[in-house]
Amino acid sequence: MLMLDVNALTHVIARKGKEPLRVLDQVGFMVPGGHVLAVIGPTASGKTTLMRILAGLTEPKEGSIRLKGRDLVSRSLHPNELGWITTHDDCLHEHLTVRESLMSALMLRGKGLSRDQIISKVSHVLVNVGLENIASDHVSTLALAQRRRLKLGLALVSDPLVVLCDDFTHGLDVRSEREMEALLRLVAADLPGRIVIHATDSLSNLAAYDTVLVLHEGFVAYHGPAKALPHYFTVPTYDEVYSRLAKRPAQRWGDSWLRHRDSYYAAFKLGTTAEELAAAEEEMTEADQHVITRRQETERQEKNSTVDAERPVLPLPSLLAQASHLVKRRWSLLRRVSREWMTHVGLMIGAPLVAWLLAQPNLRHFQPDAESWATAYTTSMVYLVMITLVLFMSLRLASREFAASKSIIERERIGGVRPVAALLAALLFVLPISLMQSFWMGIFMELVTGGLPGQGGARLLLPALSGMAFASLCLGISAHSRNSGRSDSACLTLLGINVLFSGALLGFPRLLGHLVNPFITAHYGWSGILDTLRDNKVFPALTTFVRTWFATPDIAAGMLLLHFCVGAVLAWIGLRRRDA
Repeated sequence: MLMLDVNALTHVIARKGKEPLRVLDQVGFMVPGGHVLAVIGPTASGKTTLMRILAGLTEPKEGSIRLKGRDLVSRSLHPNELGWITTHDDCLHEHLTVRESLMSALMLRGKGLSRDQIISKVSHVLVNVGLENIASDHVSTLALAQRRRLKLGLALVSDPLVVLCDDFTHGLDVRSEREMEALLRLVAADLPGRIVIHATDSLSNLAAYDTVLVLHEGFVAYHGPAKALPHYFTVPTYDEVYSRLAKRPAQRWGDSWLRHRDSYYAAFKLGTTAEELAAAEEEMTEADQHVITRRQETERQEKNSTVDAERPVLPLPSLLAQASHLVKRRWSLLRRVSREWMTHVGLMIGAPLVAWLLAQPNLRHFQPDAESWATAYTTSMVYLVMITLVLFMSLRLASREFAASKSIIERERIGGVRPVAALLAALLFVLPISLMQSFWMGIFMELVTGGLPGQGGARLLLPALSGMAFASLCLGISAHSRNSGRSDSACLTLLGINVLFSGALLGFPRLLGHLVNPFITAHYGWSGILDTLRDNKVFPALTTFVRTWFATPDIAAGMLLLHFCVGAVLAWIGLRRRDA
């Protein structure tokens, strides 16, 4: 039978101005295939850190994790070998149905599957997790227990060999909690050799698990059947285990377990069949008379390895296939969320109207041969308003794109979705809308004003490039923000900086301008348009009024494309980052 062997796992977190924090210390245990393990322990015992290390999301300082003959520390599980159930309940798309959510997850994780295969697999998962009767319901209507079942289903679509659940039953009522724990046992039995590990704070139904691992301040204090817990800790009930742990230093509990571990493992017959394990529990009183080393246990399990453990892993789709599905799903979600698409339509209509209302009282100053300051001021301010509104529309479009779905992105990234695919999908969603809004702004202003000063091509192209560049920068901020509120705040700050430092309100001295302008998106959209007025009589008055450097249209376009690339790279880095 397959065996997960964790040996001497140690993890340390560096802290500024303080001694490093030792989160896990020489953690070791074995989990046989077909086994359901509960990891329990008081707050700050190291449960979540252990789960993240097992999932390959955090690298330990020392130790090994062996499965199927390989060390998972040096070579993590394939995304489709791992089923990760996150603690976050906001990792679901609220406006997809239950069936659509599972089909989407499978299409992102499985290569070369026909529609019939996808439907068949999703139907199997729906039955397994008990959601077949509400498969057509939207996720937003599900109760908490049903959302947990769906989270489990999303992790199971790729037939993972190892299923890791972090606080899967947290917040559920007693009945639902017991149903979830029974469901985990069914999940382990659904695939030969599958290992299910659940980190939980609940002590109410430990008998539902094959064995229980007790962590205390990073040390293993016990690992064995739940029935043996009161015997080992000399307490009458499970509920008193934590209070008993607090009466001795964590290291003493860890040292005590290391002394007794091999004899208890021999008595519990870890890795054997359920019948043998049940019989071993009846022989608990003779535990110390039996000693079998960990090496002997591992060798015996390796000899009994089954063909099921070597089954092929479902390959991941290509980068383009993942990006294609993600962008189709994003456009579909836009159509379903009326508040979102109505906001973008409202901005597309309202922003040009605002620009026209601000420009209309001053249109009389647009005199082609005038050299007056009024003409120069009006020309400069109209283009600044247009660029500012274009940047605002791009901000509203992109600032929440990643930040509002951090948990979904994290879940899908762990499931094998490449960061580049997520970035491409976001760009293919954001950029068409941004370009549409920008071009419509320019066309509308041309129509209502009878033609603005400057070169026509630059008047349309540079605002569009400004919108693209700022949208990309907002995506970069969004990918690094923990929530949509922080992202909005940072993007609005960036917009304010762009308006103040664009050079349109008060010009910079040339030297200072050359230092500041390369970082200001609005400067290139605004000044690139005004530079096309060099042959117009208004330009001398304009340069007197605005003492700043004007970028040529070519330089402006190049710098805006550079800003776009910088934003895309920042977004890619943010999407690759693994939050602890």
